[in-house]
Amino acid sequence: MKGIEVITAMKESISEADIIVSSNGNISREVFHRLIQPQVYLRGSMGLPISVGLGLALANPERRVIVVTGDGNFLMGLGSIVTASFYKPTNLKILILDNKKYFTTGGQQTASSALDYSRFLESLNCEYKNSKEAIQEDINQDLSEFLNSKVFAVLHLRIEASKEKLVNIPWHPEKITQEFAEKF
Repeated sequence: MKGIEVITAMKESISEADIIVSSNGNISREVFHRLIQPQVYLRGSMGLPISVGLGLALANPERRVIVVTGDGNFLMGLGSIVTASFYKPTNLKILILDNKKYFTTGGQQTASSALDYSRFLESLNCEYKNSKEAIQEDINQDLSEFLNSKVFAVLHLRIEASKEKLVNIPWHPEKITQEFAEKF
């Protein structure tokens, strides 16, 4: 599956009350164009989606916080998942879309293949963790189980390397902040 197909499938399992934090670049554009607006679209914040999501989850324990990040962003901020695993906020869900590419900057290969995600996730102190191929027939159930778990959860999905031609998010970071603050 493509990342945009996974993000589109999330519509079935999210609500207006959810806070979605999306990593900079292509993933934020896909979230902006396919899911509920406004959300936290990180622009120029490579490696920070999990840290931002953790802060929002701790500050808003009554809301589900869903971080959607790519493998490049995840690897750049690798320490933040260890910190999140230490705090284990039950309302925090981390979705890693792994296409092994930095598509926003030209499709260069990431170092994702150097990490055994199953073993790494197994070492985390969280009750829900899974690493698997994103498959069309399974995606709705996979996302539902992950997003509706009552524990701190991490789902790593291996996806097809593809980039949708979507226009950039038209909001400046100040506008993103304003829209988000008015909603929540």
